[in-house]
Amino acid sequence: MSKANTKPYKEKKVIFDKKLSVLAYLLTLVAAVIARTVQLQTNMSFDSGKYIDSSLAKNYTLWVLIIGFALIIAIMIFGISKDKITHLRGDGGKISSSCVVMNPMCLDSKQLNKKISPKSGAAMFIMAFLIVFDIFLRLSSVANKNKEISTEDDPVFAFAGISVLDWISYVCAIIVIITFISIGSNILKGEGFTRGNCVFLSIYAIWKLLDIFSMIGKGEIVGAYSEKVYIMLTAMASSIFFLYTARFFAGFEKKHTRIWLCIFGYAASILAAVSTLPRYIIYFTKSYEDRYGMSTPDTSDVGIIFITLSIIAVFWSSYMYREMPKLDLGKKGSWKNEEQKADENFSMDSIDEIKDPEENENN
Repeated sequence: MSKANTKPYKEKKVIFDKKLSVLAYLLTLVAAVIARTVQLQTNMSFDSGKYIDSSLAKNYTLWVLIIGFALIIAIMIFGISKDKITHLRGDGGKISSSCVVMNPMCLDSKQLNKKISPKSGAAMFIMAFLIVFDIFLRLSSVANKNKEISTEDDPVFAFAGISVLDWISYVCAIIVIITFISIGSNILKGEGFTRGNCVFLSIYAIWKLLDIFSMIGKGEIVGAYSEKVYIMLTAMASSIFFLYTARFFAGFEKKHTRIWLCIFGYAASILAAVSTLPRYIIYFTKSYEDRYGMSTPDTSDVGIIFITLSIIAVFWSSYMYREMPKLDLGKKGSWKNEEQKADENFSMDSIDEIKDPEENENN
């Protein structure tokens, strides 16, 4: 190839990177939690579970969420994730080699699966523990109530009154607990999500769906301005997130799977924070009489805040490096000297043609 036939590389101008979604997520989460806390302090009737003033103008949390989610979605859809070529310097500051910095958003699921942080594995174990704790509290509450009404003449079974739907929900929860423990173990071993993990991870969506049906069946307040709405939205967003996670790591990724995985992961984390953290603040700052009627947050929903983010983090922290020597197009068959290399900066939009060395060894 002659120099006359080559065109100089023009770096594609990047307006914003998808990684900015992390900043948008943090700002939205903090602003929404503050708005929700103020809302519970000043505009909530805990007896009815509804707002004192139900006008949209007073629903500050809703406006923060709408603006925040719109910003996150815009960044994830219209943002760009790029790979870059940089130079490595050896002794004396001389260029030793060039390498490509591969953006995680451009890597395939198999490569990312091996790069999941051990912190995510630890988060899986913590999430499993929190679910066990929630089940224990629910069953203990039922047992204590039945114990109060039980007599020698008319004994009441400790778990009497639990519906069939609730028992099915508990069975699904146990499967989810085992799944999280298995995933956590595999991540710590460096294996990541297995196909079996992905199959059983879908049970999480069934479990949360049964919880919603149970809540509606018991006649609990579910209205346009009820605190229960955030519980339901958290369950829905987290369920969709884990379904996308299962699809991605099982190898059935479609064109926009990882984008929606991140979007619903952010949404689940934010909604879980809005649902739980303000109620914990109210729980410790208000007297029992002032907060009478407020439902106690599920500890497993607190886990959703962190476990979703620990999985999404693989797209922003798992950079990979591949050494790439550069051929001088000005002279056939000759390599550029180190000084020429140092004067140029390269960038790439895609690295699909670059394969993982482990795959090359297997082939």
